[in-house]
Amino acid sequence: MTIYALSTVEGQSGVAIIRVSGPLSLKIIKNLTGKEPKPRLATLVKIKTLKNKIIDEGLVVYFPKKQSFTGEKVAEFHIHGSTAIIEMLLKELGKIKGLRPAKQGEFTKQAYLNGKMNLLQVEGLSSLIQAETEAQREKALETYLDENSKIHFSWLQELKSALAYIESSIDFSEEDIPASLLNSAKKSIEKTVIKIKKYEQGFENSKKMKEGIKIVILGIPNSGKSTLINYLSGKKIAIVSKKAGTTRDILNQRLNIKGIPVTFYDTAGLRKSKNDIEVEGNIRAEKIAKKADIKLYLGSNNIKKPFGDIKVDKNRNNLVVINKSDLKKKHNEKPNITISLKNNKSLDTLWKKINQKIKSLAKISSGPMISSEREYAHIIKSIRILENINFNDVSLTAEDLRAAINEISEITKKTDNEDILDIIFNEFCIGK
Repeated sequence: MTIYALSTVEGQSGVAIIRVSGPLSLKIIKNLTGKEPKPRLATLVKIKTLKNKIIDEGLVVYFPKKQSFTGEKVAEFHIHGSTAIIEMLLKELGKIKGLRPAKQGEFTKQAYLNGKMNLLQVEGLSSLIQAETEAQREKALETYLDENSKIHFSWLQELKSALAYIESSIDFSEEDIPASLLNSAKKSIEKTVIKIKKYEQGFENSKKMKEGIKIVILGIPNSGKSTLINYLSGKKIAIVSKKAGTTRDILNQRLNIKGIPVTFYDTAGLRKSKNDIEVEGNIRAEKIAKKADIKLYLGSNNIKKPFGDIKVDKNRNNLVVINKSDLKKKHNEKPNITISLKNNKSLDTLWKKINQKIKSLAKISSGPMISSEREYAHIIKSIRILENINFNDVSLTAEDLRAAINEISEITKKTDNEDILDIIFNEFCIGK
């Protein structure tokens, strides 16, 4: 079956690309242009309907099988990004027998099934497409360029060498087993476990890098939460009013802070209320607070209870801030910092403290990082197996080693589990 789809963004643009992949690709070029272009060479052509009506003038590129992204024959139509032109060409392709629209991630799935990519590279490509920051791009690119696989390969070589020692010792009788052989294998395994565990420890950082950090601003009504999120985001995303309870729902702003995607959430003022809308706002605020990486508690300097009835969690990841330092102090709280949003006092210091918290939660390490939950699961399983190896019985030792080697091998090799593949490729957009 030959598939097709728009591979560039929907809507008007200077150029749009429609990709076709499958056995009929070259035939389709001939049918719609009347020409057979040289492989991998952009050719200017008039693209026509099957009834010889001109759709557009543009470029066509043909990629032979095994020389394309998918590993199949591929045709690309580079046309003007007019909605009308795109729709007309897609409609014409839909009339050709043997063609169907591509599903999400189907071009990439073809590449994987044809051995052009391994699963880690597929996941890296997905992350690369979704990258919002330079740091995300760098880490995703490392995975896509197969840097992670090189690390896994080195582990496999070390474990296979140890397995060779173990299996050699099985050929000896118990009394003839060289102790040095088993000791060498044991030391090699222990060193490999240390390497794998060091790699595994970067998983939380990689998650923060990929998913971003959530900072939720909590406080009583009129403490200045909306003003603060406007300041942090550099634009007015929240309505600021002297009237208590102006913010009723969750407002958020996503920022790029030194390569880390960070989302700030402005919540409804937390207080006891009989108003149904305020009650719902409080419920939503508490719900998002549970998912926060950093809770920023914002109190008011001019009242005895700056945070009202809010239970302030002074966890090291959180920040306790009191606003309105321009007004007379009426409390005994000891915050991390006191600010004045009205007079812009100590806001630079607050920003530095926020950055420090972000940095401590998401350290950008050098070298490849774990790219997915799937990779992480196999690594954890391999660690558990290797840490519990029974060295008293060489047959069991060999069996455990094979199991660990299999877990690490599963990270990159082909899987027969269709459900896993569906999950991975459904993360892609149509046309990729």
